[in-house]
Amino acid sequence: MMSQITLRLRSELPSSLDASRIRLDEWVQLSTLEIERFQLQSRSGPIAIGDLFEVSVRSDVSMPRLVFDGCMQPVSGIGFQHKLGEILCESNVGDHAGSCMSGGRIVVRGDAGDYLGSPIGSRNVGMNGGQMIVEGSAGDDAGHRMRRGEIWIGGNVGKRLATWMVAGTIGVAGTCGQTIAYGMRRGTLIFGRTPMLDERRFSTPIPLRSAFLGLMSRNSAAKWLAPDFLQSLNVCRGDQLIDGRGEIWMPTSGTESTKTGASN
Repeated sequence: MMSQITLRLRSELPSSLDASRIRLDEWVQLSTLEIERFQLQSRSGPIAIGDLFEVSVRSDVSMPRLVFDGCMQPVSGIGFQHKLGEILCESNVGDHAGSCMSGGRIVVRGDAGDYLGSPIGSRNVGMNGGQMIVEGSAGDDAGHRMRRGEIWIGGNVGKRLATWMVAGTIGVAGTCGQTIAYGMRRGTLIFGRTPMLDERRFSTPIPLRSAFLGLMSRNSAAKWLAPDFLQSLNVCRGDQLIDGRGEIWMPTSGTESTKTGASN
């Protein structure tokens, strides 16, 4: 029988709390008391889960699930190395959500901080599988060194999206900051609004023709990828400065004004 673990916030969170030690695949083996005693690091020292959250466990679910009920904006590292089941965050989360995840799914019903799905510390591989869904916006450096998996952002995203991306799919419904896909080798970026691209690094956009479009329209986790939208996209390729073969899909409207100089 699968377990759903719910952490309901019951006290104010410290200004910096590291949740990277939480592993859902390990926690499903723990009792409620063991989870309450589990310690996380903060700037003021270790803090027990039970001092911050009300913990409840139920066993009538179809897959392992961890639910954060409350605003987790001061919490970094949620879903670090996540590999099975689902993590559901009912509000905002902090930096490094989904860093180095390799499977499963993470859903954020709010905004995410910087380094979404990116490496932590000295690691040189970011997200390596699974699916990340952010219903709000995300900060800077999302998808850095991404190798596999999917990231779907329902709002805007900050600077340096998908730098040194190797493979995978990232979709952004809103606007994107500067320096898009620097060093991108492969993979696909899908934009709901036409982004500003460096003309030295990306080819001239042409109409997109792909058998993948029909499959995506039926199976996408992003509601904004409607069939009509997918049938009217342009595509360009890069990063050409490193002979990259990544693809950027974007709306056809306003394409003539998307190319910029070195700043992007």
